[in-house]
Amino acid sequence: MANVAQSLVATGHTIRGVCYARPDYISQAIAGLSAIPPERVGPSGEYDYYGLVKRIQIKFCDRVGRSAVRQLTVKQRGSAVILSGQVDTLDLLDQLVELALHTEGATHVEVHDVQVSSLELSRPVRVA
Repeated sequence: MANVAQSLVATGHTIRGVCYARPDYISQAIAGLSAIPPERVGPSGEYDYYGLVKRIQIKFCDRVGRSAVRQLTVKQRGSAVILSGQVDTLDLLDQLVELALHTEGATHVEVHDVQVSSLELSRPVRVA
């Protein structure tokens, strides 16, 4: 490969990029480049920058219903899931956090400015 690069330079061509690797490493590197990070896998298995959010939103609607999460915003920062908005109960919020945590690609869930409509007084509030 070094002879090819020298030949190109000698004839006046510009080398835009060359990758040198051990022969056994090339197949591993190519396989690694074709893999999609878990937080970027879309609902249909395609690459999607917001794939984790989309899969979680689908899971929320399937499990608790669209009306239960209509005032909840789901965002992602890398593999972190961020919930904000409004939910009806603490039990629902707990259920949504658990669903998000058990979605492939999510490493943790952050709850920011979530308003709970009806607070059950018999249930202790969980502070993280």
